[in-house]
Amino acid sequence: MKSDPMEQNFAGYLLNALCPAEHQQVEAYLRARPEARARLALLEQALAPLAEDAAQPPPPPGLVVATLARIGQEMGRRPPDAPRPWPDRGGSGGGWRWARRADMAVAASLLLLLGALAAPFLVKTWRGSQRVACANNLRAFWGGLQAYSDRTNDNFPQVEPEGARGIGGVFVPILNDAGALGDASVSCPAQGLRPAPRCTVEELENLYRTDPAQYQAVAATLSGNYAYCLGYREGGAHRGLRRGCGDHLPIMADRSQASGGNSLNHGGDGQNVLYIGGNVRWCVQTTVGEGGDDIYLNQRYQLGAGLNRADTVLGASDARPYR
Repeated sequence: MKSDPMEQNFAGYLLNALCPAEHQQVEAYLRARPEARARLALLEQALAPLAEDAAQPPPPPGLVVATLARIGQEMGRRPPDAPRPWPDRGGSGGGWRWARRADMAVAASLLLLLGALAAPFLVKTWRGSQRVACANNLRAFWGGLQAYSDRTNDNFPQVEPEGARGIGGVFVPILNDAGALGDASVSCPAQGLRPAPRCTVEELENLYRTDPAQYQAVAATLSGNYAYCLGYREGGAHRGLRRGCGDHLPIMADRSQASGGNSLNHGGDGQNVLYIGGNVRWCVQTTVGEGGDDIYLNQRYQLGAGLNRADTVLGASDARPYR
């Protein structure tokens, strides 16, 4: 079967290489054709290895300099080589001083050369380690979610349609009450670790009734740098995810930017996504839900509850399923 000419732009769309008009045309095409979104998702998986060579966020300030300084310290601690005869140039000690300066010049040149060669490797290694640390942190959350579902007939913590429990971060106090929160950080390791707040659901509900301003402040911090499934509409009712919904539906991920798009946790280059089956995947695009669904927006391109089970939407801590 001959493919639609519009799909020839899919690679450029995924690599952000299209002009704004072409980009909008592809998005309109995808909105009207669910089967095209599925093909786009397959192409994205094939292109995923290219993400390793993409521009990355800067490493911590002074990483390369500190590493080279440590190398210099270690070089300074090395036992000196056996003395070598040097010509005396102009009196007692002159030859020794001349040799010392020569050795220092050689050492400095070696450090400069080493810095030029090692800096890219050190930076790439640091960024890769932050992605791995973030993925492991999401797996720690998965352990709590799995333990909770074992006790609740395969249900995961649910964001309610309204009220105190109607926020994306409510899964944190729910897991805390169940003794399943563990030691996961609500801050992505790339941004520095921060333990999950030990807030209970009862405390959250009390704040909602008695101190709305403080409730909003707490609601904005519960899940920190991460986003959780806001639920979906089915049969006129609001529902949350269950294990039986399918292993390939996302339930949690790095939080998106306020305007949508890739997470800033990793400099806007992508996000780690946790799926119901427990798999964590590094994704360089947001259309990595079932059938190429955008994980941060529903099928109406809004931040809110999904329009069906497959329309998974992950919202930040204070995001609500309905406005």
